[in-house]
Amino acid sequence: MQGKRWIKLMIMTAILLIPTTGCMKNTANTVAVDQTAAADKWQTLAGNSKIVQIADELYAAANVGNRQLAYASLVKLEKESKDPAIRTVGERTGWEAFDHSIQQAKKALSSSNLSAAYLEASRLKLAVDAIFQQAPLWHQYRALIQDDMNRLHQSWVVQWEDRPSAELAALQVLRVHAERFEVAALLERPEERVASFQDQISRMEYAIIYAAKSGEMNERSKALDEAWTLLQRSADSLFQDSSATKTAAGGIEPADLQQGIASMAVREQLTTMFIGAFVMSVLAFVGWRRYKFEESHGAAYPPPKSPWDR
Repeated sequence: MQGKRWIKLMIMTAILLIPTTGCMKNTANTVAVDQTAAADKWQTLAGNSKIVQIADELYAAANVGNRQLAYASLVKLEKESKDPAIRTVGERTGWEAFDHSIQQAKKALSSSNLSAAYLEASRLKLAVDAIFQQAPLWHQYRALIQDDMNRLHQSWVVQWEDRPSAELAALQVLRVHAERFEVAALLERPEERVASFQDQISRMEYAIIYAAKSGEMNERSKALDEAWTLLQRSADSLFQDSSATKTAAGGIEPADLQQGIASMAVREQLTTMFIGAFVMSVLAFVGWRRYKFEESHGAAYPPPKSPWDR
């Protein structure tokens, strides 16, 4: 009976985890921006679409691993972004992060680190988009972050032996998403909000590790719940000025906006799906081993010692 209950629990876990991997479909319906400020920004930067095109070229080249074209686009982007008229818009800290990202991209391309180059190209594309679009793509990451938050919470609600591994895996997905839009967020939001969100991600990781070593379930749950609540609040604060669609004249249509964020996040989706599949395979193996033991021995299966306690 214990084995059958475990199999049922495993099925419930699958129901909880699998839907969260398809988080892009309804993204365009959950976003928010201050439309008045966005319209003013659009008016200020009207006619400066060249930098947007360059950022798109950089992202496309990095996405297919074309180092030569990516580096050429990166040099053009660096030059174009120095325009004083462009630098008048956005937070100073954001532009510092933008310049740093360009230098990191140069290093990555020079050392043939295509994965790091793609990351920086993604960050730069979202950053340029944050300046030149009334409804920037990074705002739509709110839906992804909320899915990540829900998945993170589910990972310790479900009762199974190695929950810390699932919790850390879920947190890593959230961290990947946050890393993508960091520069864009710094251009549009006060540094304190962005720093607070990043800090709470780290605190969540510490809480997971601490809870894994705690033998008291109530203490464990309390530590995780408190860290999760603070992380949720910081995420809400970071995205609180966002809006679902852009209605001001001169902007892109909602359908195009949804298509853009879907294209940008395809690699994050694959990462999420891989981690979800890995967690499910571990659950399946543990459940099968428990079931076979109880079937053969007629006794409760002794859970293995957690690696966190070794």
